[in-house]
Amino acid sequence: MAWDVIVIGCGGFGSATVRELSARGLRVLGLDQYVPPHPFGSSHGETRIIRKAYFEHPDYVPLLHRSWDLWRQAEAESGLSLLERCDLVLSGRAESEVIRGARLAALQHGLTIRNLTAAEACAEFPVLRLPEDHEVTVESTAGYLWVERCVAAMLNLGRAAGAEIRTGERVVGLRCAANSVEVETAGQRYSAAAAVVTCGPWTSQLLPEYERLITVRRKTLFWYAVQSAAWARLWGAPIFLVDMPGGQFYGLPAVDGLRVKVGEHTGGETVADAFRVQRETGVADQAPVDHFAGQCLRGLEAQPCQSAVCLYSMSPDGHFLFSRHPEYPLVTAAGFSGHGFKFTPVLGAAAADLIVSGHTELPVGFLSQSRFG
Repeated sequence: MAWDVIVIGCGGFGSATVRELSARGLRVLGLDQYVPPHPFGSSHGETRIIRKAYFEHPDYVPLLHRSWDLWRQAEAESGLSLLERCDLVLSGRAESEVIRGARLAALQHGLTIRNLTAAEACAEFPVLRLPEDHEVTVESTAGYLWVERCVAAMLNLGRAAGAEIRTGERVVGLRCAANSVEVETAGQRYSAAAAVVTCGPWTSQLLPEYERLITVRRKTLFWYAVQSAAWARLWGAPIFLVDMPGGQFYGLPAVDGLRVKVGEHTGGETVADAFRVQRETGVADQAPVDHFAGQCLRGLEAQPCQSAVCLYSMSPDGHFLFSRHPEYPLVTAAGFSGHGFKFTPVLGAAAADLIVSGHTELPVGFLSQSRFG
């Protein structure tokens, strides 16, 4: 069969791109070396935070508005709950990236936030114990996504629109010409008019030019059993991100009423080969998260009851790498640096625009790979 587009990697971004392309009537083939949603890349771990007062850069905010709308559209089409609204507490010193950046984004885009002292925040959210010298921003235009459910829903929507998903096929070669691509897997060859590469920590193995642009980091997640009912989502427990001297730590309320997810956003061991990652967590992984939880959170067991490992694909500046190749019908979405999942539907739409017409009205120019020369 002759395909219009081949999507390589069907995790968060790949699944959204498959859905968007197929919805536009294109013949789409999605390839994945595993069976998504799976626990080997970056799109797993039960939940992902979505927020709008984006401290990383104000230019993300228009994309977030559109992404939120597209998540709601995907819910309506799939009949599934994918996004849950929840207050987000950002805490740090006044000069911290988290506080300065969130307030700047809110100011530039007219977002409603509340600025509190640490004492006021802890009184409102008694599950938190924040440093006295911290300032706090509370955002109500935030929430969390059911990550595995989102990937599965996007792929099912793509299939319903005619896409074919082939799993257990590792791509080992990609050749591009002016108007076509050829994709080689361990046992097959496929041709198409265009391709989208969204294979996360395996990007540079397929596209060697990305080796200088992507550093893969091993990241760990931990879940702590609750001792207090105040952690229940229904009781108003928030999402939180706290900028501490030892790193940035984040977490979500007990979405199941039993466990609170906590992780460190910063740091992480560099991974040379995404196929050879230590999937078990150890004492060194757990210690900084235990320390943070004991210092800044109330009403949790001292030791985690569950853990997981995921991978961050870091760009040099922490912003995404998203662009169309200047010569070939190839779009690459990579280097999402641990904060990209919330953008998957809007970047899937942008990727489809670039494939179909060569340009997009969505404001993604600041994410182009060309900024690195």
